[in-house]
Amino acid sequence: MRHTEKILITFFLIFFNSCTNFKPLYKDNLSSLYKLQEFSIITDKKEISKKVKKNLLELFPNNKKTSYILKIEAISDTSGVISDTTRKISRYKTQVSANIKLYNRYKKYDKLIYEFNTKSDASYSLILNNIRSTIASRKRTEATSIKLLSEEIYRRILVFLSQN
Repeated sequence: MRHTEKILITFFLIFFNSCTNFKPLYKDNLSSLYKLQEFSIITDKKEISKKVKKNLLELFPNNKKTSYILKIEAISDTSGVISDTTRKISRYKTQVSANIKLYNRYKKYDKLIYEFNTKSDASYSLILNNIRSTIASRKRTEATSIKLLSEEIYRRILVFLSQN
């Protein structure tokens, strides 16, 4: 028992020592949080892009002025997952992906300063002889994917702003 305690203590010391260079995103750079008030969000007019925009508007603070434009181009794709030897589909996977472009707003033009792609996956079960439950599961799964995607976009924008 004495030997395992030493190993456990050594493990925790090494583990916590690796966190010494950790720097919180919000603590030292509050200006990046204030910059979020200068964002306007636009979409490519697709329904899925509008849903991502709606979730992002809940995360971003109210717009004071427009210095940055965040453009969202999102796509939703659903595919069947075969799970047994009869080759029947029993689950579906929904993938929501987005191409995000961040522009710096100037008086005469907008300059692209950052671009990235991100995606989120979720799955739902096919409920035989109950189409309403299957459709409800699909909507919940899509909403979950959109929420996760929006949170990832928000984090990546914050990291970008804190580094620049």
